[in-house]
Amino acid sequence: MAEQKNRTIEEAARAILEEKHMPKVYWAKAVTTTFYLQNRTCANGGVSPHKLFFGKKQNLAHLRVFDSIAYVHMPKEKRRKLDAKAEKCILIGYSDEQKNYKFYNP
Repeated sequence: MAEQKNRTIEEAARAILEEKHMPKVYWAKAVTTTFYLQNRTCANGGVSPHKLFFGKKQNLAHLRVFDSIAYVHMPKEKRRKLDAKAEKCILIGYSDEQKNYKFYNP
């Protein structure tokens, strides 16, 4: 059963990378994103693992498309007077600790 779950995660991560034409360097981010999504979607008879563990339904409004473009705010300390207030980045995952995103700045 564990091997089957590992293969499912591996195949989903591979599909994410191929669909978005991303380099294989991001395989770890794709795998953690797959874990994140599977833990928040229905798996056990229509009930998500999150609901089984916490006893309440998870809010999924924060989910975004992997590899989507986003503009990340740069704090005053990291920019000069005429620099842009935001930088164009790519979404590569979700934070484990908070409801934050992980971005890559090419």
